[in-house]
Amino acid sequence: MEWHVRGGRRVDQSISVGNTPRGTEVIVESMPYLHTVALSVTATVGSRDERKRESGVSHFLEHMLFRGTESMGFREVNERIEASGGYLNAYTTHEFTCYYAFTIDESLKVAEDLLADLFLHPLMDPALVELERNIIKQEIGMRMNDPSSHLRTRMNEALYKGNPLSRSILGTPSSLDHFDSRFLREYHRSHYHPPHVVVCAVGNVDPRRVMEWATRFDDVEGKAAPKGRRTPKQNTGTHFFTKESDRAYLGIGLPAYPAPHPRAMAQSLLTTILCGGTSSRLNHRIREVEGLVYGINMYPLAFRDCGSLLTYCSTSLEQVPRLFDSFGQELARLKGEGLEAGELEKAKLAQKGSLLRNACRPDQNMSSHLHHFLDTGKVQSIEEHLEEINSVTEEEVMRAALDILRRERVCTTICAGQGMKEKMMEAAASLDF
Repeated sequence: MEWHVRGGRRVDQSISVGNTPRGTEVIVESMPYLHTVALSVTATVGSRDERKRESGVSHFLEHMLFRGTESMGFREVNERIEASGGYLNAYTTHEFTCYYAFTIDESLKVAEDLLADLFLHPLMDPALVELERNIIKQEIGMRMNDPSSHLRTRMNEALYKGNPLSRSILGTPSSLDHFDSRFLREYHRSHYHPPHVVVCAVGNVDPRRVMEWATRFDDVEGKAAPKGRRTPKQNTGTHFFTKESDRAYLGIGLPAYPAPHPRAMAQSLLTTILCGGTSSRLNHRIREVEGLVYGINMYPLAFRDCGSLLTYCSTSLEQVPRLFDSFGQELARLKGEGLEAGELEKAKLAQKGSLLRNACRPDQNMSSHLHHFLDTGKVQSIEEHLEEINSVTEEEVMRAALDILRRERVCTTICAGQGMKEKMMEAAASLDF
């Protein structure tokens, strides 16, 4: 076992990074002044690792691991964690599946035992597979009937078509029908192995204890299946999807920087300037001044090998041309005139405020450390994060703007009634910046 520090010097935070003999990565931030611990174990396999016929299996596995283990049923799992003052949860992304507990320090052993048992010895009872299949189909239906979720699903489908990133993390009702207990067991056996396992703990916990716990995930037979991820070619053009409504749901995607890129923070600050709050450029113009939307959102979707800048909103059908016009004018103004006085400093303070308001919560720090490590291979302290924000110059933000905000690279997604297709496509074609 080996401990070392990645991503910078030790500062006020006590952050340790190490690995077990078989390569399970271990991240620990000790906060001895607290009485809580957030603990997670993550399999670095997600929806972009799935073949088409496997679409949704990573998320399905996430559900099944909470359906009991070889030694206890799911009700006992729930009762034990709740009786100990904690809770268990999980989530699946394009690139990993994280299982975590947030509990009080005196009950940490209960969380350790339950997380390890769920991760290593899931029951995969055939009757419960059928039950969970129906639950996830309900989740898919609910997601697709929520206009914002439906739009984001279609945005990925349009932008990344031809790559697994285009597919929903949930899979489809038809793909779920191919999963049985035997298939799920095999997928679990093939992928939940070191070195594709990361353990992260934050709170009142000794790093040596976490390292000892992490070695439980070394004690598995076999070898992890290799991942064959392909960097996507990001599509352009306008993509129309029929969704009967008296509104139009609009998505605008652009290729952007991957997570480890030197200008990734400049990209993040650019996003804040454009759409980071009520007084940001797009929100002020499109919502506050023109009243075209209830809200407009923009965020970078960044992976190790690629990235996108995604904007989404909805408006009434007759307002679509004006919305595209206003959106394009604001981007063109930024590119042509540069930043306003004090605008970058305001964006920096907004990002620092968001960081520091959540900085002392173990569950938030655990999630932050895990995401940053998986995206960049490094762990970043709060001081290092602040230093990175502070170091960005106006020139770097403008370089990012000119790199990313390029009209010829736009991928527009529109969800509206079929009868509006021609008018919507015409409005999208007028977008210019």
